Amino acid sequence: MSAKKKNKTKKAKKTAQAEALSLINQVARNARTALSRHLLDLGLYAGQDGVMLALDGNDGQTPGAIATSLGVKAPTITKTIGRLAAQGFVRREGSKDDGRMMMVFLTDAGRDQIKSVRKSQRRTEKAAFAGLKDKDVAQLVDLLSKVEASIAAELSAGNAALPDRILTPDEADADASLLPGGDEQGPETD
Repeated sequence: MSAKKKNKTKKAKKTAQAEALSLINQVARNARTALSRHLLDLGLYAGQDGVMLALDGNDGQTPGAIATSLGVKAPTITKTIGRLAAQGFVRREGSKDDGRMMMVFLTDAGRDQIKSVRKSQRRTEKAAFAGLKDKDVAQLVDLLSKVEASIAAELSAGNAALPDRILTPDEADADASLLPGGDEQGPETD
């Protein structure tokens, strides 16, 4: 293969990779936006669903345990739990074993909301994968898993130049919602 052809092939590969990563980011944003709209119909903001589902799977957790399971920072979870408590979906109480520790539990209203949260997730999934065959979805999952593993390996090796503080998608979305007018705005301003 000639040097000119190799350079052309290299450039095409770089362009395709940049386009793929851009598309992955756009799909992720659109999926979060669609789910946020469904959650807003339930009176929930993006990020609150993850906390509620974590408690549905294991009720009575510390905020730190919830943060760890969701891969976000504790302050984000503390704020989200406060909002969920104000909405009547969770309650906080001191641990019976260690009074310094706060435990979070779903309320009856929170448990009633879980089915609707899962339905919102299914609606978003159905819209996202409309027109794709099961084998296409399986292939997509396989490919995205490989991309995620490559990025995770680079991050854990410390090869990526990262700023001191990066918000994960969950953290960035935890206090954001998409209002019917289409403007992203949090439930309150700080």
